[in-house]
Amino acid sequence: MEKIITNKLKFVDDLGRTRIFNGMNIDDKLRDQKEFRYNLDEEFFKKYRANGFDIIRLAVTWQNIEPEMGRYNKSYLQSLDKIFKLAEKYGVYILLDMHQDLYSGNDGDSVGDGAPQWAVITDGAKPRMPIFVWADGYFFGKWVAKSFDHFWNNTEVGGVGLQDRYCELWQMLAARYGNSPALFGYDLMNEPFPGSDSKMMFARLVGNVAKNVLFNKKVNTANLVKSALKRDTRTMLDCIGGDVIRDVVSPIDELEADFDRNKYSPFLNKTTAAIREVTDNGIVMMEQCYICNSGVKQSARPITVNGKREPMQCFGPHSYDFAVDTPLYQYANADRVKAFFNEMRNTQLRLEVPVVVGEWGGCSDNKDTSWFPHAFELLDYFDEMHWGQMYWDYHGDDLDSPLMQMLSRTHPVAVAGEIKRYGYDREYDIFTLEYTAEGEGETLIYVHRPFEMQNGIDFKVVEEYDNGASLISIPSAAGDMTVQINIK
Repeated sequence: MEKIITNKLKFVDDLGRTRIFNGMNIDDKLRDQKEFRYNLDEEFFKKYRANGFDIIRLAVTWQNIEPEMGRYNKSYLQSLDKIFKLAEKYGVYILLDMHQDLYSGNDGDSVGDGAPQWAVITDGAKPRMPIFVWADGYFFGKWVAKSFDHFWNNTEVGGVGLQDRYCELWQMLAARYGNSPALFGYDLMNEPFPGSDSKMMFARLVGNVAKNVLFNKKVNTANLVKSALKRDTRTMLDCIGGDVIRDVVSPIDELEADFDRNKYSPFLNKTTAAIREVTDNGIVMMEQCYICNSGVKQSARPITVNGKREPMQCFGPHSYDFAVDTPLYQYANADRVKAFFNEMRNTQLRLEVPVVVGEWGGCSDNKDTSWFPHAFELLDYFDEMHWGQMYWDYHGDDLDSPLMQMLSRTHPVAVAGEIKRYGYDREYDIFTLEYTAEGEGETLIYVHRPFEMQNGIDFKVVEEYDNGASLISIPSAAGDMTVQINIK
């Protein structure tokens, strides 16, 4: 496997080619696991590659890896060892994600996941199950806010600070997997949350939503009221479109900046420094705060180690429509989600790092195809940005499900030159890639069905799969290249 590094806004391999990654999230958020929840065996990796995937965001939890303070779960780590070995064999990269939702599952008293119970300090606030959707603990859960407060403050547990213990956890994982050719990198914390500072953020958000509904000229208030009276949910949701998003959320930017600069950035620097004490291998992924998933400006600074900018870092944004995790997701508005991602594009340019989208999607039923038009719009947007992506998420049987009709698609894998544009025209079933090559090289493209190459371009089939897909190689010389592929 080629080693992946970063070069400004691009991921590149050790042959100097620009890499675009295509994959899925595969998570284990269950509690008290002896091994990873899914059996990612040889058959899995064969199908995964055949569907055009070359990266996995492997979501694990602190609770499963260190269920007892200072004692790591040997059998669980051994199951991860097997995944890494098979990933290497089949050319699939692994992004290790330390996942959390609501900080912890609280020994089953909440629907969260993440920290083991010994690392939870709530100051007496009691966890509870959700009233509306799983995430309402962020909005109303004092136990969640207090838990994060103690984590960001590095409160001692057993004589050692919580963040210090978290750094030791990452050091252990870096020592174990840092030399694996399959390692892509480290996603240090899923969707960090500000803790008690969020109370003011949410209060300001609610007030500004009301203000914009009443006074923002971009909102058709009459249409909003009319659709509400008619119980026309789709029209009502569409009244808050992509052009309104920043107007609604920008008053939170200042509060978010305080968290990003004074708590999140120091955490990123500290955890990365701990990893770099063990290995220089692997890309460190910065995410954004949970609140930034809806277009709030992210203000964390580039990661530094001992005062110097970390050379191997990237950004992994997440975003979903407001209606995620509810039956209303069928009314998801792609323009609204693209507005969220537009703000994340601003973060990428500010940080000057490459992006692979860490999470997107939001349809809880991977067999439902009715929302595919929304998904295709987002995939086209990612292509326009030259972003790879990892879909949320794998349910165990998705590689044989209708979901592959959307996710398994023709795309560039490795481009021996500077990409100008690429994309797939679904109406005419034509994939186009334009790039400028500086010299001789080999470009790789995954093609999801039988095809015809246009313009007389030479190519060879590198891998051919049972589902009719193939990985093809195109030799490049210096100059401009235009590749067009007709998909049958």
